[in-house]
Amino acid sequence: MANRAPLYILQHPNEVAHPKGTAALLSASLTQCEVHVAEQCGQDTWLDSRLADPTRRCYLLWPDEQAIPLQQLQTAVADPASVAFMILDGTWRKAYRMLHSHPVLAQLPRVTLGPIKGSYAIRKAPFAGALSTLETGYYLLSQWEQDPVRYAPLLTLFKQLNTQWQDFAEGRRA
Repeated sequence: MANRAPLYILQHPNEVAHPKGTAALLSASLTQCEVHVAEQCGQDTWLDSRLADPTRRCYLLWPDEQAIPLQQLQTAVADPASVAFMILDGTWRKAYRMLHSHPVLAQLPRVTLGPIKGSYAIRKAPFAGALSTLETGYYLLSQWEQDPVRYAPLLTLFKQLNTQWQDFAEGRRA
């Protein structure tokens, strides 16, 4: 699917080959989505080049008290195509460490999606509303571009992954 706002996914190395990971599915599903693997970076040229793009302002999707709601950002931005989003992919603990080991990430303006009921059944959710990377991409893009129907195949893909994994797990128990 062609998406207007690029997604940049900074992925923890432990997630690369994780069978329940969804970043690769999201990246393969979108025209403007890049995954970069790095836990800690001193000089990270990939990250620096994405953030130095003068045609786009990058926002970190991170739910904390500094984050502004995505809807508020929509009203403040004249051209939605001038925005890119950074997503951290890893367990919440690893993502938090990644955030604090990349000083440039910690300085990015933060946005949050607001309350959403996640459905990541195949991994333990650390809190209500925690989302997989694939779900995050769906909710972020469907809200940002105000077109949930267009991005509905991402949720279908996610549901299929959950079903396949649960069927596999049940088969192993039998």
